[in-house]
Amino acid sequence: MSRILERIENFCNAFDIYKEAVAAFDKDKKLTHMALIQSFEICYELAWKILKDFLNIKGINAHFPRDVIKEAFQCEFISNGQVWMDMLDARNTTSHEYNMDKVDNLLIRMSTDFFEEFNKFQLWVNNEKF
Repeated sequence: MSRILERIENFCNAFDIYKEAVAAFDKDKKLTHMALIQSFEICYELAWKILKDFLNIKGINAHFPRDVIKEAFQCEFISNGQVWMDMLDARNTTSHEYNMDKVDNLLIRMSTDFFEEFNKFQLWVNNEKF
């Protein structure tokens, strides 16, 4: 199995868990916060690396997440570059922020617009020919 196909399979499996975390999310239950954050982080890491691999297949070299997102948006692999940039910022914040009050707004975005963006992404990767 090629690297990109393996990442896609891993993303789809991780996204299934993310769906469960979104469904279970309860603003009053801290454990659901952690599940949502961790599943979001895993999906994000896999998603940007899939984009990077796909760009490489197309002959475009981008190595860092911000550059990958910009190139993927320019190539129209993703339609909402700003949400992807926001997801990158959220990923960086949740990895280094331990004050849950600061993370509360991100949890709402993880369970709404970030989730919807990953849903669109999963449809794209499942329909793309690699």
